Amino acid sequence: MAVATKIRSKKHAAYERLLRSKRAELLAHLQEHREEVLAERVPDDNYALATRTLMEDLAVGAIQRERALLGELEHALGRLEEGVFGICEACGVTIPERRLKALPWARFCLECAERRQPHWKN
Repeated sequence: MAVATKIRSKKHAAYERLLRSKRAELLAHLQEHREEVLAERVPDDNYALATRTLMEDLAVGAIQRERALLGELEHALGRLEEGVFGICEACGVTIPERRLKALPWARFCLECAERRQPHWKN
């Protein structure tokens, strides 16, 4: 694999539109989840209270996941601005187009991403 250089191409403009669209979608979801958590509803009984608590927990979990993804999107947009989008942050090679199409906010090539993941043993 060849080491990548800083680039900003028309191809990257499509990724920028995709990342900005995904960011807008996430911001809307985050607002919906916040409203779910902040809505004041008085449960009628213990079952309603348990259901309400579960729904709040699920909403908080969704908020945490979406905020993490939002951070990745922001980072990818920053890399676009810097001209280093699509370049592996670990080894400096160009991230294959196939990977970027699947995960436009990818920071690492597949090989480096696999090395960074913990390996679970049975």
